[in-house]
Amino acid sequence: MAKKNKAGHPSVSKAVRKLIHSEDNRRHIHKLLRLAVEPELPPTLASLLAAIDRAKQGPTEEGA
Repeated sequence: MAKKNKAGHPSVSKAVRKLIHSEDNRRHIHKLLRLAVEPELPPTLASLLAAIDRAKQGPTEEGA
């Protein structure tokens, strides 16, 4: 999937991810789109998902 469109704007998927990054926006969008709200994850699972997200983003300066 493209990261930016021809005009240089972020893709729709990136824009939505940015919107739902904060918990307040996430809840608002869930209500707006009438999506089922998922319960909060236990801290261990949340930290695992965060580690997976960091790994997907690639190496950082710390890991280089």
